[in-house]
Amino acid sequence: MKTVEIVERIEGEAKLSCTWKNNIVSDARIDFLNFRGFEYILEGKSPLDALVYTPRICGICGQAHLKATVDALENVYENINEPLLVTNKAKLLREIGLNIEIIDSHIKWFYMFILPDIIKLDTNDLGIYTPLKGSRWLEACKTASETIKALAIIGGQWPHTSYMMPGGVVCDPTLLELSSMQNYMDSAIRFFEKAVSGVDFDKYLSFDSKEDLEFLGADLGYFRDLSFKYSLEKYGKSYDRFVTLGSSSLFEMGKIRQRLVHKLDLSKIKESSEHTFLLENDIKNSKRHTWSKSVSYDNVFFETGPLSRALTSNRKFIKEIHKTYKDSSFTRILSRVDEMAHLLQNTKELIKKVDISEESFIKPKIALKDIDHAEGFSVIEACRGSLLHNLQINKGKISKYDVITPTVWNLGPANKTQKGIAQNAIIGSPSIEIARIVLRSFDVCSVCTTH
Repeated sequence: MKTVEIVERIEGEAKLSCTWKNNIVSDARIDFLNFRGFEYILEGKSPLDALVYTPRICGICGQAHLKATVDALENVYENINEPLLVTNKAKLLREIGLNIEIIDSHIKWFYMFILPDIIKLDTNDLGIYTPLKGSRWLEACKTASETIKALAIIGGQWPHTSYMMPGGVVCDPTLLELSSMQNYMDSAIRFFEKAVSGVDFDKYLSFDSKEDLEFLGADLGYFRDLSFKYSLEKYGKSYDRFVTLGSSSLFEMGKIRQRLVHKLDLSKIKESSEHTFLLENDIKNSKRHTWSKSVSYDNVFFETGPLSRALTSNRKFIKEIHKTYKDSSFTRILSRVDEMAHLLQNTKELIKKVDISEESFIKPKIALKDIDHAEGFSVIEACRGSLLHNLQINKGKISKYDVITPTVWNLGPANKTQKGIAQNAIIGSPSIEIARIVLRSFDVCSVCTTH
């Protein structure tokens, strides 16, 4: 067995242990060993406190946790037959904020995690991609920072934003501020054209076949060439099953097992703690080896994330590539960078639709602290995939709060009948370097996994 500590450059750490046979990974285990406990912290708190706590689960996808929380709290009102009126303006600003956070994450993931590791397969000289000093690395960081400024306009800060409330949002952007947000999106689009794809933005958005891979230049072209040189289109394949729980103006919910089905029964989502530490004494229990749970839909593991969203939303370019290369690391990585372009285009369109004359917030008639007993549920799409929040209120306080993150779907441990998604994908890797790239293609986030 060979073990490597995966210390993430942004989001925590994990331990990857590989078993080898004939110089090929024959088995793998992913351990998350740092417990956090947000679900327990929230017990006994006021329901509105969750709007402050949950965005701090993650420093990258706090916006996603905020939206999942506010959607769950508004679902509480629906379940007591007091649905809230939320204006289209508020709904747009929420979706815009989440989109921007996902764009920021995609940029950082590609340039800080994926591309350097793939380049290292070929050369130790990272050149313009060298962390902290390479010109392209710095340009990518600047673009991500400038993009997130658009979110700060409506959120007031980032990360750990708390501008969404049951009933709307507590911001009221002016036309000038909306124009500034558009300018930030345009700047990111120029970066995508020049540095990421090497082709005109509109031409890129029109890609609809595998042959369009030939037109990629710049960093995606470099990624394509290195991927085929080192067979990343062959490695990283798992079950080729996908689920997208949330929906938006860009994403469509659904699952793919043998065919695409858009109707989901969310009661079929089940968590398992079979291999998860439950008590301090469990650290001595050989069966339990991680703080991560596992999660399944209808007793089957499904991959979630940008590749899943591309397939369930019928994005033709990625669908055509998937037909040939399936759920390989190459397809998974390309789909996330591809999503960045579609999110930029979608966000510009959403900003145009904001009517500043509408109300941002309409106060609920009933305070959550006055609700005796109720439950709220939500699913949304975060940068790494589908995110679920479920809370119970008893006598005006949170009695239970459950969070199922994308990394639990993708990087959770095995159950009695099947290996976890990423665990299965790593099997067959010819080197620890390839195994690490396969793992990072899912975007390791230990803080979300061990929330």
